[in-house]
Amino acid sequence: MSLRIEQDGRLCRIALAAPQKRNVLDAAACRDLLQELKNAAAEEGTGAILLEADGSAFCAGAECEDEELFTIGRHINKPIVAAVQGVAISGGLALVANAHVVVAAQGTSFGLTDIRDGRWHAALYRAVAHAIGERRTLELGLTGRVFSTPEALAWGLVHSVAPAFELDDRATEVSIALANASPAAVRAALASRAP
Repeated sequence: MSLRIEQDGRLCRIALAAPQKRNVLDAAACRDLLQELKNAAAEEGTGAILLEADGSAFCAGAECEDEELFTIGRHINKPIVAAVQGVAISGGLALVANAHVVVAAQGTSFGLTDIRDGRWHAALYRAVAHAIGERRTLELGLTGRVFSTPEALAWGLVHSVAPAFELDDRATEVSIALANASPAAVRAALASRAP
């Protein structure tokens, strides 16, 4: 399995753990990640999920088009925090777009670049469009351009930026606060999401 799962009190940490492949998700890893997210959501003792990654890249792509994985943020009943560093490209960007709170390291790059390879993944496009809007996502998808952390922050894709050496501490702090918040209030907040 290319994932590492740790339970830290009421916080479930799910790490993409294939740094030698820049944490690109193959079909099996997509299935495993979806299942682990569901498992964490079903666990009564878990209050929040921290999605993070080993190595210098968060996720440089996904070799799958799992519609359920790339819409999980709209349906899961526990908040997902993403700690993002290095690059979040295509499938990695869609994972970021599904998180409820995103903390990014300074200098992280983002992109919806599949068109460069002559591919178009509707599930990834819809995930990103849900987070930052249709028109901007269409431009990103058509041009395949890579965009910066300040742009991601300005568009609301990223909620806070930290120096790389502080990323884990900052994301953990946010995640633990959410994990220890009132479960009823958190459920109510997540239930109020737009479809």
